[in-house]
Amino acid sequence: MSFSRNDRKVRVERGKEFPIHPSADTEATFAAVIADALRRDFGHTPTYVKHIARLTGANMRTVQNWLQARNGPSGAGLIVLMRHSDEVTAAVLTLADREGLREGAVAGMKVAELRKAILEVLSHLPEH
Repeated sequence: MSFSRNDRKVRVERGKEFPIHPSADTEATFAAVIADALRRDFGHTPTYVKHIARLTGANMRTVQNWLQARNGPSGAGLIVLMRHSDEVTAAVLTLADREGLREGAVAGMKVAELRKAILEVLSHLPEH
């Protein structure tokens, strides 16, 4: 089948560029920030990829892509990571420009850590 001469001819007007959406860079930033947070919280131990994969139920290759900032976790994976990682939670709140919530969350985490340390010390003290 050949095109008829009456077919519409679409031509691009010169000088006009496709507008770039302001959030176009957000996905790259998101992936990099989450990768940094995962590395800070889970470290560089040989089994940290397997550990994150078990926590999230994701494939190990998927987790490696997260850690290399090729792409970020989906919504469900992100929620699970936030549940297990204070660094990821703080990173997401920072990306969302919710510094007040982030500071409150960090303060709450510090109180929880302090409470845990106090209970640990109390368990080692002799009873009178």
